[in-house]
Order: sequence, then C-alpha cells, then structure tokens
Amino acid sequence: MGNFQFWSAREPTTVEECDSTWESDSEPEEQQEIVQKAIATDEEARGGGSVEDQNKDKVNTSFKLKRSFFAARDLYMYRHGYPAKSRENSSYVNLKFYMKEIPLKPDGVYIDDILTKWKGDYDKLEHNHTYIQWLFPLREPGLNWHAEELTTEEIKEFLKTKTAKHNYLQVYEIMLDFYGMKLEDKNTGTVSRAANWKERFEHLNEFYRFEYV
Repeated sequence: MGNFQFWSAREPTTVEECDSTWESDSEPEEQQEIVQKAIATDEEARGGGSVEDQNKDKVNTSFKLKRSFFAARDLYMYRHGYPAKSRENSSYVNLKFYMKEIPLKPDGVYIDDILTKWKGDYDKLEHNHTYIQWLFPLREPGLNWHAEELTTEEIKEFLKTKTAKHNYLQVYEIMLDFYGMKLEDKNTGTVSRAANWKERFEHLNEFYRFEYV
C-alpha cells in the first residue's frame, strides 16, 4: 500500500480497536479447516508434527493473529493515516489510463486488455506486480516508480468522469473475484463470498502463510 511513514493514528492492539467488520461474516468451522491445512504445511516444512498434533487453541490463535488482527490493523492505520501529502498539478496520467488514452508502465498494457482478458487469470494477477498501483493509484510513492501519485485535483476530475468510474468498478470486481468475493450491491458496496471462495481463500492463506511469521 505504499509508504506508511505518514501514519499519524495510534496503532491499535486488538481487532476490536480497529473499527473493522473483518470478522462479522465469519464461519469459524470452515475457516478453521482452511487454516489447519496451512498450519500443517508450515509445521511439516519446519520439521514439526502433523496437524493432528496441533490443538484447537493453537489453530484459533493462529487464524486470528496472523489473518484477522494484522489485516484489520493495517486497514485501520491506512484509513486513519490518510491522505498523505502529495504533489499537485499532475498531468492526470491515472485518469488518462482509466480513460484508455495511455497504457500502464512499464508493461504497456491498456485498461481494455485488463477489463476483457484478466478476470479469472489468477496467475497473471498474482505474479505481475507492476499493474496494481495503476489500477489503484496512491497519493504517495509506491513500489512502481513508473506510476504517478494521485492528486486531489485528479480525484475530483475522476469523480466527474463516467467512463473512468465505470472502468474502475469493473477493475474492482476483477480484484474481488481474485480474492474469492463478489460485489452484491453497487450502491452500498456490499460484498459477499463468490462461488469459489473456499478455493481462493485456501490458496491465499497458503501463499501468504509466511507473511506474519
């Protein structure tokens, strides 16, 4: 999510302090089954025992500590520490990208290609790291130095541009699908689990299982 040196909010120490709905739609038994597999793989890789040797307290703790808390905390700090200072008077490259006028850099991909070919291509979405800051531009420097910071002036123009907003919504749905979710209501922003949510959740838990170790 970019450079967090601008955070000014007090860092929360519990999920409850994160003003998040992260756990409001949880199904502990199904989540626990997914996490057990991830822990088993982790333990065996480290020379430990099988999942049968792990008690339920460890599974529950691992899930809440590694997934719920850190995710809720990061989202809280990003929301309450934003917006960061950024330069103004840009050339509106983010808006131009969404208006199909220029491709993202350095790959030279136009928004049309992403909207028509990338949905469901999980391998491309997972391993290509240059596109994310173009699809979701930041008001601060990110990891892709080819991407330009989003300015407050550009945000205002973006919100007045029907085509850009329509394309952005499609991009959002592509990324929701990648995470095993779908947009239920465009007016309220309500999301729910997609038909393949279990497969996607399991994959993401497995892929990122070393993130918070």
